[in-house]
Amino acid sequence: MATFVLAEIIEKHWVTCKGKMIDRYKRRISVCYAGLYDINAEMVKRGWAVAYIRYSKDYIDEEKFAKSNKIGMWQGKFINPWDWRKKIGSK
Repeated sequence: MATFVLAEIIEKHWVTCKGKMIDRYKRRISVCYAGLYDINAEMVKRGWAVAYIRYSKDYIDEEKFAKSNKIGMWQGKFINPWDWRKKIGSK
């Protein structure tokens, strides 16, 4: 479902990414936009992504909105990606 929502967000817009920071793995840290929309913010607000507050305070309000309104993944139960990776890594 997240794939369909992402396609809907970007379908009629050019996607541009802005960012100059590099993480410890030499990956560029960027925010991508579909037109004027912050794609990350839209995905979190629509309940198909979560705010990764370990590294950023961005998108906390969007996550609170989705969670309190039971939108997207917040309609049921799910495992946060960082918890899932930790569990898989321990096997």
